Amino acid sequence: MKTRHYLFGIVVSFLLAGVLAFLGIVAVTTNNLGWGAAALLIYALMFGGPLAIVLVVTWIAYLVRDRGKIPGRVHALLFLPTLVAVLIVPVDDSIQKSQNDSFRKAQPAITETHVNLSGHDIGLDVREASSSSGGGSQFLRPASAQNAQFSNFRRYPRPEALADGEFPYDAGRIKEDATRYRYYQHDGSPAESVPLQRLPYPDIGKLAPAYSYGEAALLVHQYFHYADHVELAPSLARFAGTTEETMAKARISGLTIFSLENYTSQAIVRLEINGQTQDLGHYPARSLAGLPCDPPRGGSPALVDLQQPLRVRWQTLEAPQQWREARAVVPDFSKAGQADAGKGLARVRLYFLPDETVAAERFQEIRLRGGDLAIRATGVPAPAKSHSVCGGAYGNFNPQTVTLLAE
Repeated sequence: MKTRHYLFGIVVSFLLAGVLAFLGIVAVTTNNLGWGAAALLIYALMFGGPLAIVLVVTWIAYLVRDRGKIPGRVHALLFLPTLVAVLIVPVDDSIQKSQNDSFRKAQPAITETHVNLSGHDIGLDVREASSSSGGGSQFLRPASAQNAQFSNFRRYPRPEALADGEFPYDAGRIKEDATRYRYYQHDGSPAESVPLQRLPYPDIGKLAPAYSYGEAALLVHQYFHYADHVELAPSLARFAGTTEETMAKARISGLTIFSLENYTSQAIVRLEINGQTQDLGHYPARSLAGLPCDPPRGGSPALVDLQQPLRVRWQTLEAPQQWREARAVVPDFSKAGQADAGKGLARVRLYFLPDETVAAERFQEIRLRGGDLAIRATGVPAPAKSHSVCGGAYGNFNPQTVTLLAE
């Protein structure tokens, strides 16, 4: 039987495919389609819907007329053009997603924390920053007892931002030629720039193989804004709960989670342990002297040798230009504690005392058989006992559900 006997249906098929292909091409070639997508869908129903009904009715009529003996090529001519046209949008979406995934892997999101120690209001560079990152503010007042919060946000670079050469990061790290920090005004226009002093990136060679989301997700770029310059301190970011579990299983030598209790008279806004800047989160470590217990929440990782004294440096909210220094000796566990050393991440609580010395408590979270949580701790160090109001590291946990193991 000749194809011309099915000419009407074939013509309807190509008309329907043409309409859908036109609408599909418009959809994939138009940037920021927005509500236009709804209009294209309406057009598809208005023009494509009747043609689709006619096509199906015609196909059924052919089946009845020829008692089902329609050549395969006719079936193909009746339906394949429409199928190809319908696939334009999902195929383009798949290609775009693959390209976006490849780009995002090469140019990952950058996490930033900003601390305003300049003494005046500043307008941060938030180009390519997500408004849903949480905790981020473009305009940051000077840090004070009344306004102690840092600004935290993530920046998601787009190809357009990288193409103009103005974006300061490449492959998740600050560019080598980024030597100044540019401030911005309320209307979004550039303001003055100040020298940018950069500290080296932490050595994450041991951590990266244990973490499948890339090194950028392990880092936070901390910007400390002073009166005449900005210091950038790339740091290990605080771990999420699942990341802690991953790192604990990897048993990375020297990886330690640090938390702190501050009993000096001033709030700590910047902290280094063995030269590694710590991620304090969203707020400075305020003074607990004379206050009820406010136990630390979470902690910041660092790679250290706990058998050696820790070199601790910090700056305070009240005197941001002055570095304070101390050494802290971390006590070791008893033999029982050392036997459990591989069962969880090493943790240290640092106690900043009124005389600006620093004492340390070692502790560890251990999962017992059955999944119950237990804590092994060396206890509040002797110099801190007259100051600590939280009862040591174990004070963070509910004694009814968490066991304190004997030391």
